[in-house]
Amino acid sequence: MHGFQRSRVRCTLLLALLLILAGCSASLTASTAALQTNGGVSESAVEKTPSVKTTSPTRATHDTGILQPARLLVPSISINAPIEQVGILSNGELATPTQNPWENTGWYSDGPHPGERGSAVIDGHLDRPGGYPAVFWNLRYVHLNAPVYVIGSDGRQLRFHVTRISYYTPQDAPLQDIFGNRSGVFLNLITCAGDWIPSQHQTTLRLVVYTALG
Repeated sequence: MHGFQRSRVRCTLLLALLLILAGCSASLTASTAALQTNGGVSESAVEKTPSVKTTSPTRATHDTGILQPARLLVPSISINAPIEQVGILSNGELATPTQNPWENTGWYSDGPHPGERGSAVIDGHLDRPGGYPAVFWNLRYVHLNAPVYVIGSDGRQLRFHVTRISYYTPQDAPLQDIFGNRSGVFLNLITCAGDWIPSQHQTTLRLVVYTALG
């Protein structure tokens, strides 16, 4: 999503009022990219979290090349899943994984890579047709400070830790916090939550698990 014209950025920000997470994890709108590429978030938008010794984000993204995410691990809730790259669909929604929709996660590849400054985002389905568990079924059970790992295609590993767990209605989801915060190195995990609304083909809530490098 890099290189958007400023006029398009303004348009997508306006559209966000109507399209914010309109269809659960499959519908994170193109306006999120506008927040990232246009610097639409203040340094204080998200409270800063303490970090511990881990892989340096500078080293992970510059000294040895940008880390290409391949697997997501959240050991405390038994998530060990491949990561696919996902982008924006023609209708302005963020795509979800296609190779294995229910078992894989999707990294928003037009945003930062995990380990780069900014907010990398990974989404995944809560359940599959029939209500059976999908990859992020257990995400609701994660706790603060739980470790989250991203494994690169070259075997390198980044460790994050959970700093905040939030539920939002679609209209109240803070796009700047989720996609646009550049005050540190973050990884945010997103899935559906709440009750299913058949007439709207979506759930009532979104679950966002915020993590920071360290």
